Amino acid sequence: MKKTIISESIGVFTYKEERKVYELEKEGKRWSLLISFGQEDAYGLLKKAENLFVCLAQFDQKAKRAIAEKLVDYKNEFWPEYDEDDEELDWDAVDAGEYDITEEAFGEAIFLCDIQVGTDMIYCEYNDGDLFGGHRIHAFFDNDYKLISTDV
Repeated sequence: MKKTIISESIGVFTYKEERKVYELEKEGKRWSLLISFGQEDAYGLLKKAENLFVCLAQFDQKAKRAIAEKLVDYKNEFWPEYDEDDEELDWDAVDAGEYDITEEAFGEAIFLCDIQVGTDMIYCEYNDGDLFGGHRIHAFFDNDYKLISTDV
């Protein structure tokens, strides 16, 4: 494998032998090309990464909405924004959803930190914005940028 491959739009990807990936850090995000079939595969994945890079802001916005839609109920049910041991907690307010986070607020809290481009999918890792106690949010997308699955 070549030690580096160059994208004019993203930058220089460096081959990491131990993980069999090309990696690049750009604007606080780690990009990885998940090599399966050799050097020819790397150039195809590079093109796929470049296409994503061009529309990354739009992709990220749609991804956050889709992730929020899938995980907001889980967040509100199992990671509440209130202290259940608070003796003065207004349980009627809890039951009315007054402490629930909205999908919009959820989407604003998370941010993209890792992008792995594979042959069949794109994996993204999001910082949870402390919605889940510092855990990462894992999201898988198809080649048309549609969310396949997400979890914490």
